[in-house]
Amino acid sequence: MSKSRNRAVSWIVLIVFSLVIFCSSAFLIVHADHNCTGEDCSVCLELAECRKTLQTLGTAVAGGLQLALMLCVAAALCGIIIRSHSAHTTLISLKVELLN
Repeated sequence: MSKSRNRAVSWIVLIVFSLVIFCSSAFLIVHADHNCTGEDCSVCLELAECRKTLQTLGTAVAGGLQLALMLCVAAALCGIIIRSHSAHTTLISLKVELLN
């Protein structure tokens, strides 16, 4: 496998792993106060699975991955902003023609 392919696979795994953590946390937050229908409640079963997933992965790993994901997004946005501003501030683009 080439180095670029390994890097791409690593990013995909990181993104999927981060989405699992984020979606599990979001589901727990949204459905924390649901009206339970009793035995075999589907929401309760999903909540148990989400809790199990988060406990298995550990909160330290989850926090670290979310931080890494946020830093990657912030770096990408900063790069886009810097590229868009630098394209319009060259000396040629700022030159004013003085026509008499």
